[in-house]
Amino acid sequence: MDDGAALDGIEAAADALFDGVVVLPASPPGRAATLAARGFALVAVDANERILGFAHVLEFDARFHLEQLSVHPDAQRQGLGAALLAAAEDGVRARGASVVTLRTFADVPWNAPFYRRHGYVDAELPVALTPLLEAEERLGLLRAGARVTLAKQVAEHVVPRPAVSVLPLRDGAPGLEVFVQYRASTMDFAEGAVVFPGGRLLPGELPVDVPAAHLLAWAATELPAPELLAAAAIREVAEECGVLLAADDLVPWDDWVTPPGGRRRFDVAFFLTAARPVQEWRNITTEAVRTGWTSPIALLRDADAGAVRLLPPTRTLLTELAGLRDVATAIAARPRIVPVLHDGGHPRLGGTR
Repeated sequence: MDDGAALDGIEAAADALFDGVVVLPASPPGRAATLAARGFALVAVDANERILGFAHVLEFDARFHLEQLSVHPDAQRQGLGAALLAAAEDGVRARGASVVTLRTFADVPWNAPFYRRHGYVDAELPVALTPLLEAEERLGLLRAGARVTLAKQVAEHVVPRPAVSVLPLRDGAPGLEVFVQYRASTMDFAEGAVVFPGGRLLPGELPVDVPAAHLLAWAATELPAPELLAAAAIREVAEECGVLLAADDLVPWDDWVTPPGGRRRFDVAFFLTAARPVQEWRNITTEAVRTGWTSPIALLRDADAGAVRLLPPTRTLLTELAGLRDVATAIAARPRIVPVLHDGGHPRLGGTR
């Protein structure tokens, strides 16, 4: 029997304990396929190397979620569940993250009460993990009983790294268009997502002169000096898109800070830039599988249909752009920049955040 089949057997045996408590949907076979997803798994074995229980932790955008913790009924009440839970927390900590989340039944004694005894508290599910709710809906778990999201901080939070992102704009046949990248699925952050060109500030970034408007625009943020932000934006666009910009081409637009909990966090300064006819925007980075011009409205529709993946900042910024008539309107908007310290930002134009 392979490990995947062994874990399937343990999970099925543990699920049998729910009989008469909640009506579980039929568990789909294929724990081996689930184990192939990004993350890690731990097993508890006896002296004969027989697997008695396991913990499976998924990783989404550098965040870690305890997807399953199961112990065979014959091995329960021996501390194996608590040991597996502690080992999973150690694994998350060793990978540089600070929070473990999980979803479980609220009223089953060996579910939510067990985790609460080990320091887990009620929490909101991070936006990056919302596909888990969709999976629970498909599997019928949401109909089986009340579910709750719990979380535990297991280490100090990672300090956000300063980064930049540039939204190139042009006036196309359907209206305002933006140049985007389709990230490779092999990337360890924002894999497979649609993003704008950009990246981290590098040590020793050489500052460039910037217009006075840049100093005022970033004044309410904790970002590095505007001269460094502009320098990084110019460098990243040149490296990823083959286009050389000047500081005067960049219009400060927004600032988003990755929420705490994951092993990677960024404080991202977003710029607009108006593309000129002489510029050839293209893909020259291995981080993206393709690039292209598209309308914000089309991208939002694709995301709603599940055809593309958008991170929270990208979705909000596209929503803002979708309400603008043309490039000139966007460049002239100059909304006030206040850091977004969570994933729940709302479009600023025509409303408040």
